[in-house]
Amino acid sequence: MSTDALPVSRRTLIALLLFAAVLSSGLWASGVAVTDSEPQVTANVSDRYQSVESVSATRSVVVEQNNATTRTVADVILVPGTDRERVQFRETGPHRNERRISNGSVLWLYDNDRERVTVINLTGPPTTGRAARLQAIVAAAGLTDAAGRPQQPDVAPLPTVPRRGSLRPAPAADGYRVQYIERDSIDGRDTFVVELSPPTNRSETAYRQRIWLDSERFYPLRTQTVWRTDSVQRSVTTTYTNVTFDAQVSADTFQPEFGADTSVDRLQTPDTEWFRSVDRLKAESSIAVPDPTVPSPFRVTYATRTTGRVHGVGLRYATEGRQLTIAKYNFTYAPDPDERDLTIDGRPATLDRGPTTSLSWTCDQYRYTVRGTSVETDQLITVARSVGCPTS
Repeated sequence: MSTDALPVSRRTLIALLLFAAVLSSGLWASGVAVTDSEPQVTANVSDRYQSVESVSATRSVVVEQNNATTRTVADVILVPGTDRERVQFRETGPHRNERRISNGSVLWLYDNDRERVTVINLTGPPTTGRAARLQAIVAAAGLTDAAGRPQQPDVAPLPTVPRRGSLRPAPAADGYRVQYIERDSIDGRDTFVVELSPPTNRSETAYRQRIWLDSERFYPLRTQTVWRTDSVQRSVTTTYTNVTFDAQVSADTFQPEFGADTSVDRLQTPDTEWFRSVDRLKAESSIAVPDPTVPSPFRVTYATRTTGRVHGVGLRYATEGRQLTIAKYNFTYAPDPDERDLTIDGRPATLDRGPTTSLSWTCDQYRYTVRGTSVETDQLITVARSVGCPTS
């Protein structure tokens, strides 16, 4: 499924309807030799992580920006390396999903206030690759012995969660530096703390990520991501406490249960085709393809066409670790008054800031979204205004 051509409903469902592929990036060791005072990991990190059959824990997500802090707490049961999960949120308010259940192929979202369950078929490969990524991070931090250290580990930082609760990839960049920081304790569990940061003075220099890895199982017990956009410092910290590894989990844990009066909404997943050129997409698409003006360093990497319940097209541009995507699809809604941040071609537009910033607006029967990773907000708005509201 493409992030460039799929629709969104409300912002709280963005992560559920879009598949965001985390791009691999090179990792650099910090260059600091491991001394006798620092730990040295001789275990196979990937094997230890993959040996975790289940994680039962309390998960806390703290988002800080503009001197404001929000905190979301949930009781979770997860199966690492799969998309199976059971998440029960605490202190839930109106119009949010109090519970999420996934068996790996289907996701159920519970809205108890309205006695409604939304069913979403998950597409694409399951959540994989984290074990190898953690192995590479530990190696690049200089914690493994010489025999186990890859020469050129190829991996990106772990994903982060922005203010609206949707999962998004960390900024893509080549050559992240990885440094061992210290040993620390999370809820009584010993951890290794490592930090990832860009090596060069680019737009995402303020970005950094710290990871607290359980010293026995190498499961991330805390992930803190900090970045700056438009002179505003932002951070997301996810912490797991009350952790139990390999607890007995019944098969029913990842299956839904419905009340007699519960209504069920099934969202149909559209099909997406990929094209190497915009001209090829234009030749195959029944709707007009946007013609944006993008900065000269950016080049088209692919184009997409989505068909099914929702029709849409998407364009992806990239240059030196920065990305721009433009999507157009026939799924519209009027934004709430507090979501109107600016206008595009006279239409109200919604701006979501984060490691990936997005700008969305509606023109007649189509919804448009422009996203930028490591792209300044003013530049993103300029691209969006070059798209505007075409007549076709």
